[in-house]
Amino acid sequence: MPLTTNDRIWDYTTIEAFQRCRKYYYWRMVRHLTTKTVSPALEFGAAIHDALNIYYTVGLEEAIIKFKETYKDREGDEIRTVDNGIKALEWYAKVYEHEPFTIVGKPEVGFVFPLGDILWGGRMDLPVEWDGQLWVMEHKTTSSLNINFFRQFALDKQVTSYTVGAEAFFNRECKGCIINVIEPWKELKRPTERSKKPEQHFIRDPVMRSKKLKDRFKLNIQQIVRDILWCEENNEFYEAELKNVCFSYNYDCPYRTLCEFGEDERIINSDFKVEKWQPYKIGDEK
Repeated sequence: MPLTTNDRIWDYTTIEAFQRCRKYYYWRMVRHLTTKTVSPALEFGAAIHDALNIYYTVGLEEAIIKFKETYKDREGDEIRTVDNGIKALEWYAKVYEHEPFTIVGKPEVGFVFPLGDILWGGRMDLPVEWDGQLWVMEHKTTSSLNINFFRQFALDKQVTSYTVGAEAFFNRECKGCIINVIEPWKELKRPTERSKKPEQHFIRDPVMRSKKLKDRFKLNIQQIVRDILWCEENNEFYEAELKNVCFSYNYDCPYRTLCEFGEDERIINSDFKVEKWQPYKIGDEK
């Protein structure tokens, strides 16, 4: 199926926004609004993510340079600092000095493929071959790594998206994603025997996807896109009934003030910027 610049490419972020809250989808994907400031957690995570792409391409030294260029300290945040980020990258290189896999292709592989009558796209962090099987390494950062952290990925659509994307891109079975977690930390003044060792801030967990789950994902995505198109055609974007989406992961929804005070252009001009979400551009070789 030939692709043209007029084809609309759907991706996980677009679908997730709609399922989270249709009003959220309206603000982000229809009005193309993003906040002028980014939370420290998102900014730190993105900087580590970019550094790992460099690490697996040219090595640790260049990865640290990239991180220092990308991330700056935030006042009041003692965990997500430049020094702690560098420390995490250095320890990551020690812990995973001898990787049990080989990289397939390169980091940040983009994919677009026909899914029914739509196009589905995205970017995989790091495709790897481990014991003769294809996996996608998915980098994550968290400041609270515990036994329950990995439960969120059991039926996660992002994991399934990368899995079916890898299968379409490489034309072979993909087992699933390996969640590659880094927990930034600061040194303890009085460490005890029960305190985490540096190497315990890095954990990987494989999350497999069955054929039935992958097939159901492909069907569900097409149904969700159908609902999105209906809402866009009829300009009907109601708010989520479950208000826990208005405050999650210790952060307010970025569009909370717009839901409180309406589509006030003064608030929009003050707090937001226009930035169209483009997960994958045709011909983009980045």
